[in-house]
Amino acid sequence: MKMKRVKLMLVLAAICIFCIRGFGQAAQTCDRQCLVDLMKNYLAALVAHNPAAMPFDKYAKFTQNTAEIPIGYGLWETASSGPTEFQIYAADPVNQQVACLAMMKENTNQNILLGVRLALRRGKISEAEHHVVTQEHLHAMHNLVKPRPGLVEDIAPEDRTPRDRMLDIGLSYYDALTGEDGTLAPFAVECQRRENGGISVGGKDEAPAKKEAGRDFAPPSSVDPEMMKLAKALSAVPNTCEGQITAGVWGYISEIRNRRLLVIDEQKGLAVGFSNLYHDSRLKTMKLKGVPGVESVPAYQGTFNMPAIHIFKIKKGKIYDIEATGLVLPYGTKTGWE
Repeated sequence: MKMKRVKLMLVLAAICIFCIRGFGQAAQTCDRQCLVDLMKNYLAALVAHNPAAMPFDKYAKFTQNTAEIPIGYGLWETASSGPTEFQIYAADPVNQQVACLAMMKENTNQNILLGVRLALRRGKISEAEHHVVTQEHLHAMHNLVKPRPGLVEDIAPEDRTPRDRMLDIGLSYYDALTGEDGTLAPFAVECQRRENGGISVGGKDEAPAKKEAGRDFAPPSSVDPEMMKLAKALSAVPNTCEGQITAGVWGYISEIRNRRLLVIDEQKGLAVGFSNLYHDSRLKTMKLKGVPGVESVPAYQGTFNMPAIHIFKIKKGKIYDIEATGLVLPYGTKTGWE
């Protein structure tokens, strides 16, 4: 009888250990809604200047506009309100990462477009990455009032793209840019790309806004006759994501490094990529293809780097929407995540 009692106690102990271990593992894994809630709480903590409200890992890494700084500095000190209605969330339970793009304010009344990525390890935030685009670099503010419907709507099960394929599609965008071949990525005809609020290709803007055709992001301020000639020539470039790239208007991008597709949200059909665009100004002339009456145009002359976030809406294996941010920083600047 005593031996049976001992065996029973051992079995019960084993069951308890299993239950505790299972509960601990479950607590350390965030599902999609959990990740989105974490990000919303993170934005609220920024405005409250209260990093202690978030579950940071003891060795968490934090960067803002590529600079690695202590948690509690940067936007943790300057965020003042938000987010507004413009909010896009992409959450990846498989990779335990979440990203968002949101309009907020800092220093009381200055508009900022904020891109954030959070990564979890054992239920705690191990990585936090900020891209803060300040007001003077935002274009067409009316496009930053609310997100395009396609970027926030769920994808119907029959229209979803397998996770691995979404990863390949997101990375193919960078290959298309550097290869100056729009066919290298599967763009839908309706594809529209916006950067820092401005529409750079696809569709028509709903309100008048200054637009520099063919630019992925506005380079450092520079207005001269050659650039005016370039802008005029580029107005004849095809107004599709595929056609614009194939025309060769991206030739001034020397290289795209640190390509990181880190968030795949199968429910929303969103793939979020982080990268670093190099512009070394060695190219003096860009040859254009398929642009009537224009064979070549002067390339933009100016060295700079552009850490960027691209959110791709992927449906039925094609890219329908691209929402992006870009930071103009000194040439050679690393992203902090190499």
